[in-house]
Formats: sequence, structure tokens, C-alpha cells
Amino acid sequence: MNRYAEVWRLPGAKSLLIGSILGRLPVGMAPLLLVLLVEGATGSYAAAGVASAVYAVANAIVGPVLGRIADRFRPAPVLVGTAVAWPLATVAVLVAVAAGAAAPVLWAVSALLGACLPPLTATVRSVWAEITAGTPLREPALALETTAFELVFVLGPMVVGALAVFTAPAVSLVVAAVLALGGTLAVAAGRATRGWRPETGRPVARGLGPAVALGMPLLLAVSSGLAFAFGIVGVAIPAFAAERTGGDADGLAGLLLGLWGVGSVTGGLWYGTRQFRRSLPTQWALALGAVAAGLATLALVPSAGLMAVALLVGGLCLAPALTVENALVSRIAPAGMVNEAYTWVATVVFAASAAGAAVAGVLVEQESGVALAFTLAALTTAAGAVAAAIPRSALRRVSTRTA
Repeated sequence: MNRYAEVWRLPGAKSLLIGSILGRLPVGMAPLLLVLLVEGATGSYAAAGVASAVYAVANAIVGPVLGRIADRFRPAPVLVGTAVAWPLATVAVLVAVAAGAAAPVLWAVSALLGACLPPLTATVRSVWAEITAGTPLREPALALETTAFELVFVLGPMVVGALAVFTAPAVSLVVAAVLALGGTLAVAAGRATRGWRPETGRPVARGLGPAVALGMPLLLAVSSGLAFAFGIVGVAIPAFAAERTGGDADGLAGLLLGLWGVGSVTGGLWYGTRQFRRSLPTQWALALGAVAAGLATLALVPSAGLMAVALLVGGLCLAPALTVENALVSRIAPAGMVNEAYTWVATVVFAASAAGAAVAGVLVEQESGVALAFTLAALTTAAGAVAAAIPRSALRRVSTRTA
């Protein structure tokens, strides 16, 4: 844990870490809330899955644009603008739900919500890479950041579940808006973020920029398999909970998703204290294989209690897999394009997650659809593990670069 203590003492680290956790809690809350709000308004998990999907797709489209602006200028103004825009978009969602709007209108405001989401994850990872450049603290810093991001997926659903006991999902969305505003502004005003400056004398990103850098297409493809599984799980777990409770499943769904995140945080903290001799792509393949095995187990679970245990154990390798992914991005990204590289990863993750949510929304309404959804999630993750293990791939060649 001494490595984490050293990271904590870096200039600006405290506001960067705490602000990013608070500001990204809505990332863990919004997808579940959209499913609950839209399903409650329309009575259809398919419509709810589409809402979650268009939310993710909109973010996927806008994210790289914001990342390129942050690389060319500075991240702080981008964060401030989106910090204000996202709460306004939540108002549009709440008004549409309260007015009993048709599904296409609900999808439109869901897309607006996704487009306005602050690019905190890409910014924070870029800043961590900057303030740890040339030091042995980059790996533990990225492990801490990944674990903090996973904590978002623990606390976010748990906050939704806890509030669901006492009030409606709409109140949870208001809470998410307040957290997004406060946390994002805290990161924007922090010493580490304000000290970040664009690199001069470097090539300006054009076209797809870092998305086509050596090794990046394979990394994005592997990431998409896991992200597709995330999207499936985000819809399949509420559907599983509804089957087991007879309908009122908001609290149980939040608890189950939170336990998956608890397992991930635990695994991430352990991973960050270790140093491994195996190459990063090999570590990634092993972690993804373990995640796939955990997802396959979910298809066989008959009860909520066993599902809780399976999610807790199955989540242990999630954060390690994502930590390795982040370390690879920091090595692959061309100089001066780090923010955009991370936003491209986020773009693919959101798009693949959106596709997974949409597919799951259709599957869970079929007989044995929940089990089929979990099986599909396991298969896409396993495919990513196989791709990461390919010998002599471009990903393996660039993974030896000095970060």
C-alpha cells in the first residue's frame, strides 16, 4: 500500500481523486436510472434498453470531439461547460418522463443526456499519466484511478437502490445531477488539472487521430467485447431481479450491481500493489478470461442470494483488466493525443455497451432470455481474451514502449 500512499502525496492528487469519484457517480447511476425511468413510463424493457443505448451512443459520438478540444487547448474549460450542461439535460429527461412522453421523445432526451456527460474519465487518466510521467508511480496511479472508477459502479447503483426504498428514481437522477456538477467543477479547479498544458510542436490530430495508431484498433476491438458484456449485465440484472421479486426490483438490482463493483474494487486494489513479469497483453488476456468465466456462471444461478455471491466473486478481475487496458493506452497514444486516445476508448466502450443494452433489452423479454443474455456476455468477453492473446500482434509490439 506504500505505492498508493506515494500517489496520494502527489501535487493535486487529492482533489483529482475525490472530485473524480463524486463527479463520476452519475456514470454508475444514469444507465440504471434510465432503464428504471423509461421502463416505468412505457412498461417495456425493450424501450428502456434503447434509451440506455442511445444515451451511450450519443456520448460515444461527442466524446472524441471533446477529447480533441481538450488536447488542443486545455481540459478545464471542457469540464466546466459539460458540468453545467449535464444537469440541464437531466431536467429535460425528468420533464419528458413526467409528461408521459412517447418512447421516441424519451430516447431523444436520453441521447441529450449522453451527449452532455462530462469527459471526466479521459481527462483524469490523461492528467494522472502527465503527473506520473517518468516515475514508477504511473502503474499504481492508473490502478488507483481504475479502482476509483470501479467504485463509481459500486456506489452508483447502491445509491440508486437505497434511494429507491424511500423515493422515486426521478429523485436519484436529481442527486446524480448535483454530484456531476460539484465533482466535475472540483476536478476542473484542481491543481493537477489546471497545470495540464497541451504539448507544443507535436502533430495535430486529424481524421480518426489516435484511434488508428499502431495497436489501437486491436485494443479497441478487445475493449468492445467487454463493454458489450457490461451493457448486457446492466439490463439483465434488473430483469433477473424483477423475475425473483415479482416486479418491484429497483432496490435488489442496485444491490446486485453494487456487489459486482465491490468485487472489482477489491481485485483492483490488490492488483495495484503487485508487480507482474508477464507482458501487459498476456495479463489482459488472463484477466478477461477470468471475467468471461464469471459471466458464464451468472447464466446458471437460480436465486438472488447465489447471484449476489457470483457477482461478488466474478467481479474480482474486472478492475485488473481495465487497469491493464489503461496502461496500454498510455503506451500506444501518440504524443499530444492522450486525452483523445482515452476518449476513443470511452467511445468504443459506450457504443459497445449501448449495443449490449439494446440486445439485452430484447433478450430478457423472451423465455430464458436472462440466462441467454449472460451467456452472450460471457462469449463476447472470451472473444476479447482470445484476441488479446494473439502472438506477435501489433498490440504486443507497442506494449513494450516506455510509458
